[in-house]
Amino acid sequence: MLISIIIPTRNRFEHVSLLLADILNQDISNYEIIVVDQSDDPKPLAHCKHIVTDTLGPCVSRNIGAKHSEGGILVFLDDDARIEANFLREITHPIVHDRFDVVAGAICDPTGAYKPKGNSFLKTKNANFIKVMTSNPEGAISRITLAFPAGCSAMLKTVFNAVGGFEESFDPTGAGEDRDMALKLYQHGYAIWYNANAKLLHATAPTGGSREVGSRSVMLDVHTYRMCKTYFSEELAENIKQVVLKRYRDNFKKALFKWHKVRTKYRVLKQVKRLLNE
Repeated sequence: MLISIIIPTRNRFEHVSLLLADILNQDISNYEIIVVDQSDDPKPLAHCKHIVTDTLGPCVSRNIGAKHSEGGILVFLDDDARIEANFLREITHPIVHDRFDVVAGAICDPTGAYKPKGNSFLKTKNANFIKVMTSNPEGAISRITLAFPAGCSAMLKTVFNAVGGFEESFDPTGAGEDRDMALKLYQHGYAIWYNANAKLLHATAPTGGSREVGSRSVMLDVHTYRMCKTYFSEELAENIKQVVLKRYRDNFKKALFKWHKVRTKYRVLKQVKRLLNE
């Protein structure tokens, strides 16, 4: 079955070029590469379908890539990732062998090390349960998960179409689109398999991507509230709303003792209040 690798990119020519080189070095060859480029000054890219668009955001980029794909399996990668030669085979193995329709890979540090066990989402103190339950899996043990790392994942194209793709209203930051997809897949009855052997080395580019179009942290808080209203209940959504507002109020109060931060924290608090009440 043909595999379509979809990579959204924005102002990261050097990073995506390195990723393309990694893909060309894979130990399987039944794939196509689709790069959806939202860069301010896009440069030519070889060995791929290079789609230049004036849209903004990772959700619409991935949906555009899926629309132009010819493969029966979609693999989603971030443009600042690096992968080893067996990644593509590992991320698609459970799908090819009819075990699961959706697979999450292991997001590791640039050396290939798994996240420290102390970072386990099971032990987090975060009161926002959407963030907790949809946190990316970690460690060397493969298992079923309720997480879909959008930049390190694979699924059947029929499943992608069945659930309606990524939620484009989350753009331009796209914050939380992976968590929304995880909940959407669960709602439609699809299990997600975490394959610990599909290791992605995350470079975490300091510039480019969605970092330049708004605060991902603020919008993730707002979008988890929206997710809760969509997939759970108004009561639970109200609880998340109050949790979020309390955190930003506390941040503002702390800023009162650091006068140079007061204006910024107050502006962020007002923005969060407005977005949560829309």
